[in-house]
Amino acid sequence: MDNNSQNYNNYYYGEVYNYEVVAPKKNICGLLSFIFGLVIIVFNLCACMSSLFLFIPGLNVIVGFLIGFINIIAPIVVIVGFILGIIGVTRKNCPKGLAIAGLIINIILLLYYLLLIVIAILAALGIVTTGVFAGLSQYLQYNNLLNH
Repeated sequence: MDNNSQNYNNYYYGEVYNYEVVAPKKNICGLLSFIFGLVIIVFNLCACMSSLFLFIPGLNVIVGFLIGFINIIAPIVVIVGFILGIIGVTRKNCPKGLAIAGLIINIILLLYYLLLIVIAILAALGIVTTGVFAGLSQYLQYNNLLNH
């Protein structure tokens, strides 16, 4: 008998009913997925807020290093959180609430990082800065939306 269970005996009209109280199972993978997602959201918010300190001499090197470190580590943590969320959702006889929430958060963060990667690639090719906005401007001018 494990340490988490207790035996109780009920006497009802001379009969003995034995039943065992078992502690509910925990979904550690789902909990970790949820925590990883929240930590990355907090790190991204801190990275956005820390850009305000980039103009202070002396702090700009430290803040720039931290932002770069977060941007390298965060996608790895999001992928691990995504995998843990899938494991947490597929586990049997375990609560799935935090696993589902962690999976949703990590899917949104994965889409966010994929969008950032696509934008970075397009910016490196020079398409985002010139092509998209020039094409949009030509489209608006062609349809006489800019010149009333």
